[in-house]
Amino acid sequence: MKKAFLGLLMIAVAGCENEPKSDDIVPIEQVPVNIMEVARKQLPGYTFDTVYKMKIDGKDAYEVRGKDKRGKVREVEVSATGEVLAIE
Repeated sequence: MKKAFLGLLMIAVAGCENEPKSDDIVPIEQVPVNIMEVARKQLPGYTFDTVYKMKIDGKDAYEVRGKDKRGKVREVEVSATGEVLAIE
């Protein structure tokens, strides 16, 4: 019984080593100006508070999240070149 438990534990630990890395949070003041301009244009009236840098199809992109006055959260995904990839 102990051997089986140890075996399962070793598999679980080994599986943790290959977990996907989460997207990096970028401080608002370090987000490129063109990315924030695109986000503000796409979601006027939103206050942006969180930005994630990620890869989409192997290319750098940013997910910019914000809230409106009522607290509704939306996000816009923008490529590093300023192309809008998605709005949620």
